[in-house]
Order: sequence, then C-alpha cells, then structure tokens
Amino acid sequence: MESITRLGPHEHLASHRGSEIDRLPNEILSPIFMLAVGQPQHWHDGSDPSLTTSPTTLSHICRRWRQVSLGTGSLWTQIVLTYPTSNEQLTRALTWLSRSTTYPLDILLDFRDPDWDWEEETHGFSWCHMEAVLVLLLPTAPRWRTLELFTDTWAPMCAFLLHTGKIGRCLEKLEKLHLARCNEYFALKGEVFKPAALGKHLPLFGGAEAVVPRLREVTLTGVHVEWSAGHWQPLSGLVKLELKYQAADVMPSVAQFRQILLESPNLEVLAIVGGGPQFPTGNEGSLIAGRGSIKLVRLMTFTFGFVDAHSAVQLLELFDFPALRELNLEDVSATLQHQPPEDASALLYWLSNPSYTASTISIADTDDKDGNDTNFHFPLSFPSTSIASSSSPFIPLGQVHTLSLHSIHASRPSLKRLYAACPSLSSLRLSDVCDEALALLQESPQSSAIQNLLPVLVTLVVRGANKELFGRVVSSPAREATLKETRFDQ
Repeated sequence: MESITRLGPHEHLASHRGSEIDRLPNEILSPIFMLAVGQPQHWHDGSDPSLTTSPTTLSHICRRWRQVSLGTGSLWTQIVLTYPTSNEQLTRALTWLSRSTTYPLDILLDFRDPDWDWEEETHGFSWCHMEAVLVLLLPTAPRWRTLELFTDTWAPMCAFLLHTGKIGRCLEKLEKLHLARCNEYFALKGEVFKPAALGKHLPLFGGAEAVVPRLREVTLTGVHVEWSAGHWQPLSGLVKLELKYQAADVMPSVAQFRQILLESPNLEVLAIVGGGPQFPTGNEGSLIAGRGSIKLVRLMTFTFGFVDAHSAVQLLELFDFPALRELNLEDVSATLQHQPPEDASALLYWLSNPSYTASTISIADTDDKDGNDTNFHFPLSFPSTSIASSSSPFIPLGQVHTLSLHSIHASRPSLKRLYAACPSLSSLRLSDVCDEALALLQESPQSSAIQNLLPVLVTLVVRGANKELFGRVVSSPAREATLKETRFDQ
C-alpha cells in the first residue's frame, strides 16, 4: 500500500504552482490582473472595495506575478490620495507613477474631512498641502486622463487652479475633469462666496491657452473659474457639462453663460444645480433675457436643480433643447434648508406650456377638474420674454422618455398638466415628492382622463413616499398592463 504524505498549507499551494494559472502566458495573465484591479469608474458607484485587488498585493504573491505586474504599466495608473495625507501615501503614489511608465493616469484626490467643523481656517488640508501634492503630480500632467478633486475648503482648490493654469498646453490626454468644493449651502438664496479674499476668477488650465482636445466631461461643483469670452473656447468638444452649487455672486453673467454653452455645440448632457447665471435687474435684465434662446441641438439629458421657481423659469426661458429625451428636476432648497419644499406649480405650468406667463395663467387654471381644492396661488410676478411667446416648445416634453422629480411639491392640476405633456414617457422616478405626484397615476373610475396620463409608462421608481399609495398605483388595472419594472425605496 502506497504511503500518503501530508502536506502543510504552504507546501500544498506550492505543489499547485505549476498548474492551470501558471500555464497562462504573460500576455493573458496581465489582462487578468487588470480585471482584478478594476477601473476608475467604480470609485464612486458604491462598488464593494473587496471585489478589487491592489496591484501591490498582486506583486507580492510570487516572483512571476511580481515580474508580470511590474511589467504591466497600465496596472499602476489609478492614483489615489485621501485625507489625511501622509509621507507613506505620497511615497506610494510616487512609486505607482514610476511603475505606470507612459500610460494615461486616472487620478482621484479626495481631501474631505468627515469631522471638519466648517471653519475654513481650521481644516487639516491647506494650500500648502495641495502644493505638496501638486509637486508630485504636475510633472505627469501630459498623462492625465481623468482627474477628480474633492475639497471641503476653497484654499486648496484655489491653489490647484492657480498652479494648473501654467500647464494648459500639456493636457492633450485629459478626457474627464471633476472639481468639487463640497459645500452645497453656498447655493442658497442670499449666500455669497467665502472667503472673499480668494474669490478671484482664475482661468481653467490657463483659459484660452489651454490645449485639451480630448476633454469631454467637466463638472464644477462649488468651483468658479474665469467665465469671460474666449476662456472656454478650448472646451468646445465637451459632451457633458455640470455646474453645481455655486454662490450666486461668482456665477457668470447671462451673456457669459450663453457664450459658454454656445461654444460647446456637442453637449449631450447638461446639469445646472443650485442656481444659474446672474441676471441683470430692471429694463436691462428684460432686454438681455429676451435676446434669444440657447439652442443645443444634441442635448439629450438635462438636470435642473432650482432654489426657487421664479428664478427657475427665468433661466429655462433661455433654453432650446430640440433633442431632449431625459429631464431631471429637483428643488434643492428643500434639502439645503431642511424645510418643506416650496410650491413649484408655476414651474410645472411653464414646462407644460412655455407660453404661460403671470398674465396668461388665471386662478381658473388652478381649479382641479376633479373637484379638488388645491389652495394654490401663483406669484404676483412671473418672468416673460419673447421666447415664451413662441408656439413651439423649447423644452419638448412630448418626446421625453425619462422624467425624474426630486423634492417637487406642486398642485394637482400642475402635475396633471406636466404628465399630460409627456405622452412618450416610459420611465418615471419620484423621490420625496408630494403624494399628488404619485396619486395621479392611480386609475380612477370617476375620471377617465387620468387613465390617459403616461400611457406607455414601463418603469416606476419611488422613494420616500406613501408605500400604501405606491402599492395601490402599481396594482391598479391600468398600470399593471404597462408597468414592467417597479421599485420602492423607503
């Protein structure tokens, strides 16, 4: 009888090293390593970090794996620095930059402190800390592919804008940029930029001198730059632009805003959240606001987060989106002020028919045809321009197939008109909205008109609403026939 030799755990592994995976050539092993490491798009999508592996871990498995991993420059291109920075972090980043050889870099800089006390001067990541990081990264600027920078305070962001203003001619590989000073409260009405001493508008990558032929996505959250004519011309290839949570006094003028968008004719995705451009007051304001629409013929997705309905309509009147397919609306003041949302009925009326103005909307328009008292009153004044008098809709709801409403509270008739203006809608997402927004979808034998609302709706996703009401809606005969995907999040 043959003797059986028991192997220790490490000997057992060693006995298999010559098996399947070690038979793979380096050309196949290297892509497998890339899949194990993951891609930068997973940084913020909630993916489980345990499902990815550090290149350093792979390089410490065995001699061959180390040889393959060190010889795969694309394995070391995801450069991540977080708060608090340390010499160990900077040394690791320097090592990865060296090992990445000439491959394009995906850089994530997240210097937010969850325990910050909201005082600019006390934050642990300062101007000097940012300069130390830039000393490491600026020499690699010609290889930047994606760059995401998150800060709590303005000083480090200002340092970034100032120092990167000198490298604009070296960014030929840059495809995506996201700069965020994460303080949404600056978007509230009456708030001004702070610290005032650092409020100067700095050109993005040097402005007109920048060379960024591949840049397609730009997100500026709480970050203002030089908006004047010519400084955005190098960004003419953008397909996605997001301007979020800016203080009103550092936003561009209407003329600058229009020029920025018209210099990006290929835009497909646009987000304006927290406030728009600065409108002049009085007769001058009416003249400028009425000079014509901002027509973006390729725009398909528009996200609009407003602080008040009056300013919202004033901005929307400037737009013309003939190819629009997805519309996302949010009352951001509700989240920022921790108060019930204001009535957005005026905005919904305007969206359903841009010819509406204060003089054309009467109290009769607010009477619910089903006999319900809405107790709604329009504001005394409502912006009106030559755009609003056009017979063709500039926000064409009739062809929109996806609609998202977040923190929207409005009268029943205004919501009904909004839904009625969206006959092609296949996907509806409701988050923290009034009950009427959901109740209108329920079949009502007393009103055959309601059954015609959103006739081709396939997807309904609801969060923060009445769960019992949601159940009645999705189980109603009219909705059961069309709804294919439903989800309720508490």
